[in-house]
Amino acid sequence: MLSPLQSTEARVMAANSPTFPPQSAIEALYNRYDSGDLSGTQALSRQLLKDYPEATEVLNMLGVVLNAQGKSEEAIAAYRRALQLNPAYADVYNNLGIVLYRLGRDDEAVINFQHAVLRDPDYADACNNLGVVLQSLGRHGEALSHLENAVKLQPNSALAAFNFANSLRAQARLEEALLSFNRAVKLNPGYCEAFNNCGNLYEDLQRFDEACDSYSRAIQIRPDYSLAYSNRGLVQKKLGNYKAALQDFHKTMELDARVASLTDQDLKFRIQVNMGDIFMYFRQFEMALAAYDAALEIEPDRKDVIGFKGNAIAALGRLEEGLQLRQEGFGFIAFDSSEGVSIKHG
Repeated sequence: MLSPLQSTEARVMAANSPTFPPQSAIEALYNRYDSGDLSGTQALSRQLLKDYPEATEVLNMLGVVLNAQGKSEEAIAAYRRALQLNPAYADVYNNLGIVLYRLGRDDEAVINFQHAVLRDPDYADACNNLGVVLQSLGRHGEALSHLENAVKLQPNSALAAFNFANSLRAQARLEEALLSFNRAVKLNPGYCEAFNNCGNLYEDLQRFDEACDSYSRAIQIRPDYSLAYSNRGLVQKKLGNYKAALQDFHKTMELDARVASLTDQDLKFRIQVNMGDIFMYFRQFEMALAAYDAALEIEPDRKDVIGFKGNAIAALGRLEEGLQLRQEGFGFIAFDSSEGVSIKHG
């Protein structure tokens, strides 16, 4: 999401209205905010509102500051008061949408971003924000038109190009998505997330060497980028570079141990399963077993991993135990005259 912005038009309206503070006071307010003095900006906003309770631009600034201070509900109240006074204030709808989105209130955020775009169709930030929330809801077809508009309105924005590329990829418009990712990294050569997502796209296109290169670029930019290491490891495994894959998986786990909640549970699960597979390839069966056990701690009911664990145990010479787990995990083909062919587990 982008930072809240206040339009020049709103400032001119403020200067010409008797219900608003003088322009010098508004400029002092913005200068204080730009200096990073959030407490001072909040205090000045409240002071101005005592004399000018209908100053919607000041209410908007108060909402911005309260949100930056983590006071989300107070920020929402300030924004709603501003909208009561001026229902056409596009900036406030956009800023309110940002707060609601961060609170997980996605449907409300969508409504507010829609209001912002409706009142100002050329509001690039609001177009982008609306597209991003629709993306998070899986509504990529709807997101696409808003993100495309954001790119047209801000052709030099790497963020807009990145978000547009993500929705293009979700719509399986892969070559167009690749152009948009390339545009994002051209505009911002340090955009590690764009290199990572571009790597995902190269995988979709079965261009694994280029995917690996793209993940490596992301890692060069941000050496603690856990997701890029795990993604590169998966590609290295597909390419048969098992030692390199293990190194990337180990690095991912090292970063995860160093920074709490660096990776999500699904990612941890996939890494452990892939490490188990590689250890099996190298005939390091004890380590494979440990990896599969770690995966099953995350998802205990995964039948396929139970079967993989059975393979590792059988390879260690515990044949009966291993075969039982294989049967539980993979099942066996059975035929019954009434049921026909089926897979039986256990």
